[in-house]
Parts: sequence; structure tokens; C-alpha cells
Amino acid sequence: MNKLDRSIISTIISELRSNTNLDTQEYKDFFVSVFFVFFMSVHRRSLTKNIDLNFLESILAPHNDNLFSELLLAAKQVDSIYKDELDLRETIEHLIARAGKENATAFRQACIQLYGVVSNNEFPVVAGDCFEQIIQSFSETQGKRAGEAYTPRGLVEMMVEIVEPRGGESVYDPTCGSGGFLISANIKALNSKDHAPLQVHGREINLSAARIARINCIVHGIIDSDIRTSDSLQALEVSTYDIILANPPFSLATDSYERSTTCSYFDFGMPPPNNADFAFLQMIIKSLKPGGRAAVLIPNGVLFRSGIEGAIRKKIIQAGIIESVISLPGGMLKNTGIPTAILVLKKPGVPGKPILLIDSAEAERHIGADLPAPLKSLFSSTLEKYKNFEEVEGVAKLVTTDELEGNSYNLNISRYMLTQQVQRKSLPDLIRKQRGLEVRLAELQREFSELLAEHEVSIY
Repeated sequence: MNKLDRSIISTIISELRSNTNLDTQEYKDFFVSVFFVFFMSVHRRSLTKNIDLNFLESILAPHNDNLFSELLLAAKQVDSIYKDELDLRETIEHLIARAGKENATAFRQACIQLYGVVSNNEFPVVAGDCFEQIIQSFSETQGKRAGEAYTPRGLVEMMVEIVEPRGGESVYDPTCGSGGFLISANIKALNSKDHAPLQVHGREINLSAARIARINCIVHGIIDSDIRTSDSLQALEVSTYDIILANPPFSLATDSYERSTTCSYFDFGMPPPNNADFAFLQMIIKSLKPGGRAAVLIPNGVLFRSGIEGAIRKKIIQAGIIESVISLPGGMLKNTGIPTAILVLKKPGVPGKPILLIDSAEAERHIGADLPAPLKSLFSSTLEKYKNFEEVEGVAKLVTTDELEGNSYNLNISRYMLTQQVQRKSLPDLIRKQRGLEVRLAELQREFSELLAEHEVSIY
């Protein structure tokens, strides 16, 4: 976080967790709300001039018995700025009541430490990074119980680079979580030649996550974001957005899309019951404007599953909407070992155009030293291969519609590039590994013989 130590936030959260017996989600909402009240009170004085400066000065005073009551008053005043849509006071008051006297000291200490971070003179410059650290720390704490998936920043930035947002365009995330895609896309647009912001839209079914996404946008300077608590599988917005970035929940067991009250978006077929992968995918395609593009994170099963899903995938491929498939390295997402990929979509499609398949793990072993600065990132070589849109043996392959038809429209990259990888890399690696195992086996056999000999001596 630039000049602020990233470990400070993690330490405060860790201490709060160890010193209380409350559910992580509860004190996550509390922590975020208190952070935002402090942020607004200290660094947005033009909006919060009615908040008593004595409140801010007394935060760090020892034995301040009025801290919580003063905090609630400040929260109420910040709420009024945002038409009481953020429920800051209610959230903070709820946890203070839930904490009780036995946890009051721990929460008071967390507030004091957090205020120390926010009141730092360097803070306005790194406010966004600080908030990102809060979200990441809680995501790691909650693990699989987290209400929304945290997409690693490096992956977010690559997907944003793929869609190349331009100032004035609309960007949409139908499962926006904490808003990472939207914020990163807006930063990219601001830094482009247009130097203009995007129109930011997000939908999130989880109320807590939607609140956090809106706060995240405000902290990052996006004051007019359109973040709503909504089920995007039911509230369809047809041909509305220039750009869509999304990490939908994988293989979600829901019948929500079967109960949609708006027009149908299943132009390529009704998905199977209780698996929403192709519901999300078709909703995203339907929501794109003509000329729109999307980058969507998916589980690999979307690329090869047969049956109803295979039939839907075939129609989407034949429509020419899928421009590229980027297979991601293992372990990209914490708390899941599911193999993942990115689908790059363009609307309208170009039927008959080859699809570019990229093995990202393999691409990053071929990083060029002369890459332009904007591409030098965690996925710099992957982005280079995508932007060049050309074949590289064992790394990227243009697959024709005839090849896809001959493989039952299977998009799994290993189906088309496995042989090249084995010839170029895998066989030498396997030989080296075998030799190493043989040496280790010989060592173990020698140790076993020595132990056996010692055992025989001790018997006699």
C-alpha cells in the first residue's frame, strides 16, 4: 500500500478475530462501516463538516467511554449524505450490541487502531489499496464461507486489459462482489488517452457485498456508481452494456433463472436445472450492446461438458461469439482447486472465425524481455499472445470450426495442444524426474539395509 504497511490491516483484523467470539461476517460489516465513517470524517470534510472535530480528536484519547456513541452519531451523519442507503449506523450499532461488554474492549481497540491508519497523512493516496487489503484479508479469513468470491488483483487486471475500456463506455458486473472489476476497469479508462471515467454498473444478490461494493467505489472516487442488490439472473438488461467483466459463482445450484420475470435470454438453449453456468453466460451475452465485449471467468467444465450444456456451447460457438479461451494456471483462486479459464466474448459474433486457445501457464514461461510497459504484469505474456492473436507452438493455437466440429465442440485446450507440450517439455521433465526418483530410491534402500543390519545385531 505504497507508504502504508500492508500488514497493519491484517494485524488489526487478526487481533479482532482472536479477541472476540463473533461470526466473521458480522465484524466484517462493522469493520468496513467504521473504516468508511473515519475515511469520510477525516478526508472528505467538505461533505462531513457537520461532524464534530472533537469527536475525531478524542478517538485516540485513553479510556474514552463515549467512543461508541460518538461513532454512531458520526455514522448517522455520513448515512444522511448517501440518503441512508449504506446503513452505516445500523450496522455499527448492531455489532456493538451483539459484542456486549465482554467484547467491547476488543472493538474499541480495533476502532482506535483503524483510526490511526485512516488519519495518516499519506492515507488519501492509498485509500483504495487500503480498502482492497481489508477485503482481501476478510476473504482469506472467511475462506469457503465467504459470501462472495475474491478475484485476485493480477487476474482482474488481465481481464480488464483484454476488454480495453475507454472513457464514457458502460461497464457491468452482474455478480460484482466487492466491486473489484468495476474499479479496475474505471482506473484503466482514466489512465487511457481519453482520461474519462466509465459508467459503472454492478448487481449483487448479497446485501452485505453490495454495500461493500458501493463503499469501495466511493473510496476509489466513483461517486455515481449504479450498484444494486439484485439477482442478475432474473432482472435482465437487454443490449445495455459496452463491457462486461464477471466471475459468476461456479456451477451454482439454483432455479432462479427458471423463474425470471423479464424476457427470456436463453437464445442458445435452456440450461440444465440446478447448474447456472450457462444461464450466467447467456445472460451476459444478451446484456451486451452490439459491438460489446466481455471477459468471464468460468470453471473448465463449461468448456467440455456434454448433454444439454454441450448443445448450448455448440450454438454459441457456431454464432462466432467466443473469440478466445484462456486456460489459467492452477491455484489462481484461493479456497478452490477447480481448474479455471477465461472466455473472451464479442457481440455480434463472426461465424466461422477461428477461436484462439491460450495456455496461460505455458505462455508465462515464454515471457519476452522487450514487452511494452502496459503488458508487464503477472500475465504479461498471456496478454501479448492474446493481442497478437496468432499461434505459438505449444502455447497458443487458432482452432477452426471444422476442428471444433470434429471434437464435438469441445473447447478444452489440452484436446488441441497436449501433443505439442509433451514433445517440447513434458518428456525431458519426466526423464529428469525419473532419474531423481531412482537416486532417492537407492538412498532409501541403503538406509533400510543399514537399519536391518543394526536390528539383527541387537537381537544377537
